[in-house]
Amino acid sequence: MKKVLSITTVFLLVLSFNNFVYADGHNKELPNVANVQVNVCKLNDGVTMDQYEVVTQDYVSWSKKNNVETFYVRHFPVFSHATTGRPLSYDFLEILGSTHDTSGEAWDLWLGTKEGQKLNNRWQQAANCYPKMGTGITLFSDEKALAEADQRAVTWNWCTLNEGVSAEEVIAKHADMAKNLEGNDQGIVGWAGIIPRLGKGSAPGDFAHIIIFEDIKGVMKHQKTIAQGGWKHYRDYEKHFATCKGEQLYTAEVLNRLPQ
Repeated sequence: MKKVLSITTVFLLVLSFNNFVYADGHNKELPNVANVQVNVCKLNDGVTMDQYEVVTQDYVSWSKKNNVETFYVRHFPVFSHATTGRPLSYDFLEILGSTHDTSGEAWDLWLGTKEGQKLNNRWQQAANCYPKMGTGITLFSDEKALAEADQRAVTWNWCTLNEGVSAEEVIAKHADMAKNLEGNDQGIVGWAGIIPRLGKGSAPGDFAHIIIFEDIKGVMKHQKTIAQGGWKHYRDYEKHFATCKGEQLYTAEVLNRLPQ
């Protein structure tokens, strides 16, 4: 967590979901919903990732000491919507997942104690980060695959409801889509729906799809499925439910897991 800094461009809010937060899939606060914080970060001049990682590990130790530990993952962009005329404004994303109660307690300690402020100052010296909060809803998960590997590939796709379409209609559609993933070998090991909450003014849509793969080979397996006819489902979805901006691909590394 970090005190909000000034920003020139923030356009991406990224979330994780319940089975990332609890490897055994049991969140007693809400069965399929997680509170997720995302830090959109750019290293300060002269700071390396190795140097930044020292601050990261000190934060993890601090969170364990104060009983506010989070699931913690970092994402690096691979295929983004950026171009030479519109480059990315960040280097990486950090996703911290926990219960809402844990998040609130952690923020109070971070902003209200000398130890928290000391870490916060070190963080600001290392990188320029912008925290956002949102809700992640589990739609599909291969819990075994998610628990076994700390290296992943993830796609994000922001969408906006079509005129006249209700959130309830989209929720029902997503439930039907999730059923079709059970037992299918499309390379997908997780899927979440995303709803931006705090600091959502720069969010590029009403909600986002996050699809998780074991690796980029899995991503390409899914792309092959789309090329061989799956594109028709995308077309029908955008015609009847929501219009989407298109997928972006990230590599992901789990930095800390919560004890089961």
